[in-house]
Amino acid sequence: MKSGSGKFLVLLGMVPRRYLRCALRTVGLMLLALIILIAVTKAGGFSDRFHRVRQVAFDDDGEGRRRHGDQQDNMGLVEKSFAINSRRKALIGDRGKSAEDGASRSRKKRKPHKSKAAAVAAAAASTAPDTGSNDIRVRALDISVNDQYTVKGLYMQEEKEAYIPFKFVRKYFDIYGDLKSKPGSDGPTRLAFSHAYGKPFSPRASYKHTASGPFVNFGGFNVAGRERVLYVDENDVPVSTQWDPKGYHFATQISQYGLQHYSALASSNASAAVVWILETGRPLKSDAWEVNERIGNRLKQLQDAQLGHVVVDFCTEIASGQLTASRGIRHTVARTTGSGNSFRAVLARIKMTGAAMALSFHVLMSDKKVYTLVYDTTATRTLEVKGETMRYRLLAEKGVWRTFARDLQNDLQRGVVFLIRNEESTKPQREVASASVKLVRVQLVVLHGCGHVANLSVRSEAHLPMAMAAVNWLVKNQNQTTGGWPTNALRTLKPDLALQPGWLSAMVQGQAMSLLARVYSATKDKKYLNAALMATRPFHKLAKEGGVKAVFLKEYTWYEEYPTQPSSFVLNGFIFSLLGLHDLAEVASSARVQSDAEQLYLDGVRSLKALIMLYDTGVGTIYDLRHFSIPMFPPNRARWDYHVTHINLVTAMATIDDHPVFKTLRERWLGYMVGKATKHN
Repeated sequence: MKSGSGKFLVLLGMVPRRYLRCALRTVGLMLLALIILIAVTKAGGFSDRFHRVRQVAFDDDGEGRRRHGDQQDNMGLVEKSFAINSRRKALIGDRGKSAEDGASRSRKKRKPHKSKAAAVAAAAASTAPDTGSNDIRVRALDISVNDQYTVKGLYMQEEKEAYIPFKFVRKYFDIYGDLKSKPGSDGPTRLAFSHAYGKPFSPRASYKHTASGPFVNFGGFNVAGRERVLYVDENDVPVSTQWDPKGYHFATQISQYGLQHYSALASSNASAAVVWILETGRPLKSDAWEVNERIGNRLKQLQDAQLGHVVVDFCTEIASGQLTASRGIRHTVARTTGSGNSFRAVLARIKMTGAAMALSFHVLMSDKKVYTLVYDTTATRTLEVKGETMRYRLLAEKGVWRTFARDLQNDLQRGVVFLIRNEESTKPQREVASASVKLVRVQLVVLHGCGHVANLSVRSEAHLPMAMAAVNWLVKNQNQTTGGWPTNALRTLKPDLALQPGWLSAMVQGQAMSLLARVYSATKDKKYLNAALMATRPFHKLAKEGGVKAVFLKEYTWYEEYPTQPSSFVLNGFIFSLLGLHDLAEVASSARVQSDAEQLYLDGVRSLKALIMLYDTGVGTIYDLRHFSIPMFPPNRARWDYHVTHINLVTAMATIDDHPVFKTLRERWLGYMVGKATKHN
């Protein structure tokens, strides 16, 4: 008699094989399903938790709607705002993209909230922290802000911690930060957070402010590259758009331009890197130049009686608007080592001998385009831009030598911004365009018209001639009666407090004196000293009399950056004026010239020591004291770049005057930039 198992095998052998295979496949699938079910149960029911988060994460009206369509939108919002990339793939899968797309379409249809508070909240977004585990329990969290509006955040159950979107924190607390990514990563890996922007001046221990040394931290400036500079014009000085979009000469900006280049030169121990195109004392290499003699072009060397050395004489045909490289005299520039910005300037001595002349430079940029910068005496406008050609007006008097010095990098940036500004693009677009233009190298130099040229070079800097262009503009444009440099733009501090064009400024006078004193110290040319001495005249007159003087509480002398009535008592402009008076007093003393600058300085420093604490808020600084002088006017807090300026100025003052207030405030104000504050009661 066969056993039970034997009988089962006999019966099994009678079943057709195709039915047997089907049965075995069914049993296998059932076992696999059972294993998956057990695994999901042990995982803690993540699916149920995720769907609960999805249902409560975002309610459009804050009243707890739970419709299926809202749930789909909310799923996309949770994914977009809170899930980091690696966890999103593990937990949400491919469903997330379709849900996110649905959320994006739905958000476009919604009407934005009209309140300002809600607008701040609407900007909020965040990413969940990465603790290295894929089993973080997370749920949406309503964050009530001052019982006025709600921001959506996250609650991390294992950490017992709430997370607020950084976009909200940034706006609410006026702080700064950007998401950073490591090379090769598929998303942000770090949040770079800072309480303030700007880097305060950190001088060497041996630094002391003097009338012959660098001016504060100006050596690191790029005045011509600022957003509010239209361009550097045919006078080789910047044209400002600060209070007039059409552009005007602002003596403060021109003085800062000169101080920048003087300070960079004074603080550098290295000489400029130079690629010579035409160098005095060296024979002209005719094979290095392409001269089309068939159309009458010529290039030769000759002795110049005025300069006393050999120069290059050139002549080609020229007509306004007809400048082409093929008709000029061409020189291919040798490749340079280092970055393009290392060779951003051109410098030469030029003299026009015919009816017109021009120099053009073909420059390869980082976008692989070749731009052409043309400096042309026939140009009728300061700057014209057509495509990749930027044409600047060149001033040249026939038969008179002049220095030609330009920063090609800045001229290219200003050309791009000028073109976009005329196309009425937005400010961010202008900033992006400006930042995107990077000089790689100068490829070609072309001479047009008739003239002489000497010592033509491409170089890393041309600080000295640029500083001299600024200081010579100051001498030429100083009002011989008032001793001032009037600002020909309307300055409105508030609707009923404005300065009409032609107003004087203590800051303008002070920074001009600082530049004039330095150039006099270097050259001993009395015209610079005389201009600086004349610049003290407005300090003796009250603002209502056309000067820059004010008196605080009928006792303390103040020199006004903006000579308004009532007075505004701007801090940074006042200290800049004191530095100018100090610099003038120093060079006047060394020249044994009588000057009132020292007494004006001492009167001002007395006021500064007595009043500077009024500008300290315990968490930052105040820009001016209009909240004292104008009834009901709110305090005008200094934004962080002006707070940095205040730090830099007290740093300079501490090297002149050993009164403890300057060092004390420097350390305290530096602390404010990293979130420190004075104690409260």
